[in-house]
Amino acid sequence: MRMTARRSLERLGVLATVDDARARLGYLRSTELRTKNRSLSAAATRDGYPLPPPELVYAVAGHFDVSAYIESGVDHARFIRERLRAAGVEIEQVGALLDFGCGCGRVLRHWHELSSARVCGSDVNPRLVAWCNDALPFASVTTNRLEPPLRYEDDTFDVVYAISVFTHLTEPLQHRWMRELERVIAPDGVAIITTKGLSRSNVMSDAERERFLAGELVVQAGRYAGRNLCAAFHSERYIRERLAGRLEVVEFVPADGQVFTQDATVLRKPV
Repeated sequence: MRMTARRSLERLGVLATVDDARARLGYLRSTELRTKNRSLSAAATRDGYPLPPPELVYAVAGHFDVSAYIESGVDHARFIRERLRAAGVEIEQVGALLDFGCGCGRVLRHWHELSSARVCGSDVNPRLVAWCNDALPFASVTTNRLEPPLRYEDDTFDVVYAISVFTHLTEPLQHRWMRELERVIAPDGVAIITTKGLSRSNVMSDAERERFLAGELVVQAGRYAGRNLCAAFHSERYIRERLAGRLEVVEFVPADGQVFTQDATVLRKPV
């Protein structure tokens, strides 16, 4: 759908309905994908835990391809390990970690072998939280609201990561959540967030791109904050100068355009 048409639908307040109907119709028409999903559900998983149903995958990723969803989790888990190691942290040695915006466990499921760590997740969708608590019993997953706070004490987690969460929030919500993550991270703890950046600028209007290049945050479809339809775009400058706050930016990793289509920022809480 062309951007001009999407913005017209947004102004009319029907973009979510139209997008949802198109996606579901496409899935119903795709006999190949539905057959593939059924065969996956019947197969043993590599980690021994259940696969999420296509409906929950769609709620998180905006598509129904369970295999692609799971494989992206493999990539993201590996990426988190690598970025933590580059920051001097071995994930096997952390005492507590939080997957903020965990969905139906795409990345969370990969920490089942961290026997000495407190593994937690949080998500705004209670259906996803219920599925995680039932299917991934090694983790403790709670529901959060669209706005802070989280249900954790100050300085709780050695590691917090948020994969494609700040990409779907308005500017006020982003700053409130960053300060909340700062609160629950332990001193010298590490946070990793992913964001849409320069590699995704092709979906911006000329005016939006100009604002982005000037170091401003660009948010499209802000009325759908907390959902995939809301899209936020961050420059490295915006993250460093405005969003990070008291957190130190340890590393900024631009998207590679292939495996990783979002930028990643590694931050550390001062001691």
